[in-house]
Amino acid sequence: MSTTTSFQTATRGAVGEAVLTIRTHALTQITAYTARAQRAAVDPESSTEAAHRERAAYWACTAREAGATEAQIDAAETAAAQVNR
Repeated sequence: MSTTTSFQTATRGAVGEAVLTIRTHALTQITAYTARAQRAAVDPESSTEAAHRERAAYWACTAREAGATEAQIDAAETAAAQVNR
């Protein structure tokens, strides 16, 4: 194995790991912001529901760019109900 091949293999592995980390973080953020939006929706004193929904949408786009499926994004949104229990 040449040095170039080793470097290319290591680089691909590092990039793949970074993408997985980004996807995982984005899915976690979708859950968190969706939970915040749900709490804000039932609080008459809150004016932040739209802002939280906007952030959840941002993280959904980021998750898609990192290879997340719609099923994973839906699961992250659904998990927000568990956070609010």
